Amino acid sequence: MGLSNHLHDVSGDSLPLLLLAAAASSIAYLRSLLLRLLPLSSSPVDAEHDIEPSVGSGLAGLVVLADHLASNRPFPFLSCPSEGEDRRPECAVCLCGLADGDRVRRLPCRHVFHGECLDGWLRQLNLSCPLCRSQLAAPELRAVVDRRIGAELVSWLSHY
Repeated sequence: MGLSNHLHDVSGDSLPLLLLAAAASSIAYLRSLLLRLLPLSSSPVDAEHDIEPSVGSGLAGLVVLADHLASNRPFPFLSCPSEGEDRRPECAVCLCGLADGDRVRRLPCRHVFHGECLDGWLRQLNLSCPLCRSQLAAPELRAVVDRRIGAELVSWLSHY
């Protein structure tokens, strides 16, 4: 009566669907675990809504992040002092001033940070600007990447 008696019910064509179901179940479990471990605000609905953009489609976010980092290499900072302004711009991650020659990265929102500071921020899978919280990539781009990954996954699974 064990498991071996029920294995003949599973055809070879069902294996990709079973793998996909197992992967979806694992992702749902990890997401619920993440939501449970993160500090919650006073209202659970707000906490989940705030987490959604950063968790969203994790794989699509990672692909967008990799593309952004590949096309946005650190460059030397050069200050342009405004008239009557003595203050140096600051890196919002380390709160230190940006000096001429510092290696910096610029996000699509035009905020500039030390390259190492921003890399550390992004390494923690924060897919938004540390200063204004605007998303690293537009939702439309993430949706396109999400569809592409889905199509590639279906194509890959169809070989099994």
